[in-house]
Amino acid sequence: MPQRINDYKPVLSLLSTARLASVPAIFNVRTDLEKYGFSLWIQNAAASLYPLVQQLELVLRNSVDKTARARFGERWWDTISYDTTKENHDKFINCIRDAERSLLKKWKAKEVARLGLSHPSQITTTPPVFSHDDIIAATTFSTWENVFLEALHTDDNSKKNVFLWPNSLPKALRRLSVIDNKPVEARRKLLNLLKEIRDYRNRLFHHDCIWIKIKTVDKQTAIESIREKINLIEKIITAISPVTNRALTAWGMYENARRICSTAELSIYTNLNYQVPNIATPGLLGQLMLQTNGGKETVPMMLQNEACVFYKLR
Repeated sequence: MPQRINDYKPVLSLLSTARLASVPAIFNVRTDLEKYGFSLWIQNAAASLYPLVQQLELVLRNSVDKTARARFGERWWDTISYDTTKENHDKFINCIRDAERSLLKKWKAKEVARLGLSHPSQITTTPPVFSHDDIIAATTFSTWENVFLEALHTDDNSKKNVFLWPNSLPKALRRLSVIDNKPVEARRKLLNLLKEIRDYRNRLFHHDCIWIKIKTVDKQTAIESIREKINLIEKIITAISPVTNRALTAWGMYENARRICSTAELSIYTNLNYQVPNIATPGLLGQLMLQTNGGKETVPMMLQNEACVFYKLR
């Protein structure tokens, strides 16, 4: 049991003390045991967000690529028109080129190892032609943010057949009206929303603070700022692929993230005084289910001197 460890100071000394400095005042954790419990909860909270962020990235990338590929062919990024008078008109294509360079760099590294060379300049074999799927898989999240920039859109009816947007919007984003009823405005708003999620994704994947500090005055507002991101991810996935959103809902992925990113879940890691139910009590499972607050919370308990939890999976 966690209480069996008498001194958590050596454990905490190996964590990021700078990041933990603001935790006691915001989350009301005081003892070293509570601070360490908090650090485990925040890692668990971050882990619950990974599947949602990754699903968003995959659905966004593949929906845009599938739609563009059907209209313009395999190398659609080299076929579509760009408005070079617009700011950042080359940002999307540069992301594609970065993906190609990344593939080439990895190929060279493998060739150096395979041939026992000391430097890539010694390679004499011809590099492969990387496939469409290879290039798409090597792209970063920012690629699929930049694809919605103004340079890939035209209002000129005579040119709409050679630009990606707006003609591809209805198929790439099946329920765009979730964001805005006007397609042009929806694309612009989506661009800003994707930037927000990309910034948050980077913080999440680099183990940075996952609550939004400027919106935080206590643990409730801190956790609400995390849940706002869950809501935003759900909204964007719904706009892109309603069927994917329904699948994630059916599998309980949003509910799971909201359950873990809650004050109730945090208390499981900081207040270890769990209930001890009598397993012989008639209707015990029904009572425990009621305690989950409609499946929104985890119920901690001690059973035969073992810490256990009861929660709704989906």
